[in-house]
Amino acid sequence: MHIELRGISKHFGEVAANADVNLEIKAGEVLALLGENGAGKSTLMKILYGFYQGDSGEIVIDGTTVEIDTPRTAMALGIGMVFQQFNLIPALSVAENLMLAYPKSPWWQSRHRPVWSTVLENLTKLARDIDPSKLVRHLAIGEQQLVELAKVLNLNAQLVILDEPTAVLTPQESERLWALVRQLADSGRSVVLITHKFEDVEACADRVAIMRAGRLVEVADARGKTIDEMVTLMMGQHQVAANPSVKSPQKDIQKLWIKSISAKDRRAAIVDIELQLAPGEILGIAGVAGNGQRLLADAVAGLAVLDNGEVILDGEVVSRLGRQPVNPNRNSKIGYIPEQPLENGVASDLDLTTNLSLHRLVGMPFFPKKQTEQAQAQKLIDEFNVRPSDPTKLAQDLSGGNLQKLVSARELSGMPSLVVACYPSMGLDILSTRAIYEQMFKHAERGACILWISEDLDDLLQYAHRIAVLSHGKITGILPAASADRQTIGLLMTGARKTA
Repeated sequence: MHIELRGISKHFGEVAANADVNLEIKAGEVLALLGENGAGKSTLMKILYGFYQGDSGEIVIDGTTVEIDTPRTAMALGIGMVFQQFNLIPALSVAENLMLAYPKSPWWQSRHRPVWSTVLENLTKLARDIDPSKLVRHLAIGEQQLVELAKVLNLNAQLVILDEPTAVLTPQESERLWALVRQLADSGRSVVLITHKFEDVEACADRVAIMRAGRLVEVADARGKTIDEMVTLMMGQHQVAANPSVKSPQKDIQKLWIKSISAKDRRAAIVDIELQLAPGEILGIAGVAGNGQRLLADAVAGLAVLDNGEVILDGEVVSRLGRQPVNPNRNSKIGYIPEQPLENGVASDLDLTTNLSLHRLVGMPFFPKKQTEQAQAQKLIDEFNVRPSDPTKLAQDLSGGNLQKLVSARELSGMPSLVVACYPSMGLDILSTRAIYEQMFKHAERGACILWISEDLDDLLQYAHRIAVLSHGKITGILPAASADRQTIGLLMTGARKTA
């Protein structure tokens, strides 16, 4: 399949998401679509997928101009897309979600073993450890990503569009995905990777298309561009932030004590977690997706009921056995960036001003002046580069990366004693990632402690003071980041090795 996008433009109000974009997607190639958050990458691909309609321009497939008015039309033409925000039904099993999206699958075939085997084939290649009978709501975010990809592969799409496909995958899962992407291209299919990760480009891309401020600024061979050149094209005249610095924590002082906590929910369980953090300490939590990271974060933030133990911050109990979860907005001492901001970090049908004001609004005897709140919201929006930058916009109008920045702006804008950050850089470009890290580390410098859950081992090794590895809900090892290595952490992540 050979696709040409000609003169594509798309406006949202006065914002030009795409401006006269001309892009060619060749058969049998992997095209990496790069750009900072808000550059227009996802919008362009959503137009190709029929999710949006362009204001002007045309789409040409194999020499014929086509009108793609819905995703159904796109799928009929052989175009499939995996979004950052997943389209799975949480109350159904993995297999049932795959069956619903499987072509030519009447209800009477749904229990036939040959059909099940075919439906599950791509999932088995991607993630052999995912139980097809497990409910989607019990899956970790990385596992849901793989199920979504399996859905698209089942459609036998000739063009597969992947929006930030490795953002929440482990190194092993990413390598498996890269191999599969190359297999798809080698078989004649086309793949578009919307990504911020240069590892994706180096691992499997043939060409790169770089967007900035809604425009396509360059298309080049992937091997012909250095990382520095691509960053410059992505950011334009922006000064790319230097790597933030991390100071040593204050030793022999206990600020946060996670005291032998155990908890469980429908997704996972954590067992006898014992951790102590000093003022200014950054403790990274590494682990394969679905091993209790989300539950650990909720427990520490006071959102989960504990079956055992307690969490003590600055000598005060945040959570203990039998205590009902508390609203994090009532505890200004904790800044919490959740794993899925759209699901549990924002009120999607409220505007950006209200979402950024949630901490201040709780407990107020009167509603603050609208102009004052908007001015404070605008300051945070500009500081964290949230796009669109209009504080009256609804949160649901933001892309995944901008939602991440919105929640981070709110949770890092106060003076928390503890920051619990779950995948804070997920879906963010280099500039935004370094800006978020800089804000996190500033809190550490003034004495707050940081519990940082991430699957980016390179960042944990570079910035954390210590790394605790979580496997099957248990801590299998705690290592000084300065002397740790990926191989040792990988063994601890699988549970194949434990440290004292």
